[in-house]
Amino acid sequence: MKKNNLIPLITGIIFLIFGISAIINGIFIIKNPLIIIWFCHIGLIVLGMGFLIKNKKIIDSQINILAIPLIIWAADFLQFLFTGKSILGISAYFFQQGELISKIITSQHLFTIPLSLYSRRFIKSPSRNSIVLSLIIIAPIFFLSRYFGSEKNINAVYSLLNISGASYPILWFMIFIIMVLITNLALNRLD
Repeated sequence: MKKNNLIPLITGIIFLIFGISAIINGIFIIKNPLIIIWFCHIGLIVLGMGFLIKNKKIIDSQINILAIPLIIWAADFLQFLFTGKSILGISAYFFQQGELISKIITSQHLFTIPLSLYSRRFIKSPSRNSIVLSLIIIAPIFFLSRYFGSEKNINAVYSLLNISGASYPILWFMIFIIMVLITNLALNRLD
């Protein structure tokens, strides 16, 4: 099997395994069915499908959504790992006592973007309109997160770094749109 077929296939399987495991773990071990609407878990499944069908538009739509938040999470993780202090407090939970399977699944925050960027090189399909697809995906996830996850602040839809209020949803969408645009610009330079 050629590298152009094997790498996307393996990557797709890895992402699907992690995504499905995250959902099963959330529902049956952590007992939190809202885990289904976390961006990173949805992203793993969509990335997995995108790599399996070798569709760069689908893959890029998820990289657009996930890249900056996962890079920030990884930086916070590395800060805590090397200094014992978490600047943002978003990855400290990884170092608390808990289920090993949850920690293995959470480790995807560290490799999702590097593996996606490496593996997308082996897919030759065009990536037109991945920005539009990214925005189409974030809108329903925002509303589902607001509706179902009020006390848990899933996907930071109620507050972020102590910023909240009536106009916060507008700020949230602006932040996501800017992240998607910046990431997509970087992806276009890679091609």
